[in-house]
Amino acid sequence: NSWLDVAYGGKLQKHLLENAHILAIYESALERQFTSAAINTIISFLRKGRSADSAETRFIRLLDVFEKSVTDPSRQRIIVKTRAELWQEGSDESGRYVGNKWGGKYLRAPDIFFTILEKGKGKLVPLGKIAEVRFGIKTGANEFFYLEPVEMSVKDVVELQDIAPTTPVRVRNDAGWEGEIEAGWLQPVIKSPREIRTLMVRLEDLSHLIFMPPKEVREGIRAHSRKPLQQYPNALAYIRWGEQQGYHQRPTCRSRNPWWDVGEQDIPPIVLNKGVNDRHFVTINSHAFCDQQIYECFTNSPNAQLIAACLNWSGAGIFWEQLGRRNFGEGVLWIAVYEASKMLVPSPFALSVCQSCNLLSAFRRLCERPVRSIFEELGFELCRERRCDHPEHPYEHVTPEALTLERVRRASSDRFELDAVIFDVLGLTNEERLAVYKSVAQ
Repeated sequence: NSWLDVAYGGKLQKHLLENAHILAIYESALERQFTSAAINTIISFLRKGRSADSAETRFIRLLDVFEKSVTDPSRQRIIVKTRAELWQEGSDESGRYVGNKWGGKYLRAPDIFFTILEKGKGKLVPLGKIAEVRFGIKTGANEFFYLEPVEMSVKDVVELQDIAPTTPVRVRNDAGWEGEIEAGWLQPVIKSPREIRTLMVRLEDLSHLIFMPPKEVREGIRAHSRKPLQQYPNALAYIRWGEQQGYHQRPTCRSRNPWWDVGEQDIPPIVLNKGVNDRHFVTINSHAFCDQQIYECFTNSPNAQLIAACLNWSGAGIFWEQLGRRNFGEGVLWIAVYEASKMLVPSPFALSVCQSCNLLSAFRRLCERPVRSIFEELGFELCRERRCDHPEHPYEHVTPEALTLERVRRASSDRFELDAVIFDVLGLTNEERLAVYKSVAQ
């Protein structure tokens, strides 16, 4: 899968579609073709020479062990696409071929994925159509810009900014420096998704501050006045220390003027994870800036919470899995920023007033409790180390086929209610709703 989605990226896909006939691509749903590999592999059959637009490519997912399913069509799921269809699906609005997620769509995606696409016509929209997805802040020197408060919490520092921005706060960085910087230069930042505990970013959960000049300092620099900067002697001393370490010579820092100013930033109302593991969630935010390892989502919609609620339905996990990159092996699934923009989300405009109210009500209940792994959300218990045969895999006893709608409802009534609104919008039957949950767990 990794090779298919990475090596078969846009450029190679375009080359093959123009110069070869892609006869078939095989992938096993159960076993790796190379047991020592940390990632899965695919088998492709190609024929040299440009094919006709009507030439077919078969994407074959083997549903049983290789020896049995490779020659038995009843043990395969086959999706057939013509060259013309592959070209159209991989082209942007200008007609330029940019690539498509062949592995995610045609091999990894479960059957219910295509049902959702069919029933969701006109009701699903790419996230990029209703919001702008951006990278977070690229500091160029994390060990300089990211600081931890020593004798206070992040929340305490933020509260101090409003009443006494020149008050020194003791902080430390990862380079071994510890000292005092004025509170007005210290802004809350989400450095890692692990700091996010609920679907609403809370200051008490954050552990880092970002070194960022107050507005009057930035304006003073623009006006070629150093007077505002001199009002903050501790911050000025820290800048001098940073220059002694050579941080101002690093490429990203050197490109800025002044090097220690990461620029004017807006606090994003919605926060997306760049890396997806076993917690599938999108967070609303009104407090903190974000590191570049986290995506910021901005929207002109008056109700960003409604968009966030639509992104937090359980079926979104299928779309993240279909979009993400698996070339990092056994672990996190990475989403590129342009891939996040392509993420299909139930359109808030497809909801009635009553559905919007019900969705927001369930979402606000979800925000009041910690975010759990998707397995716990669906009703599977964490395998505790003392009684677990394989503690490195805490969900070894997850059996998706054992899921029932009632089991999910008992485990997460708030999530069940949120999902029910989206399921109603998409027109999914009870059997199809259960298939969503099973596929997400699988």
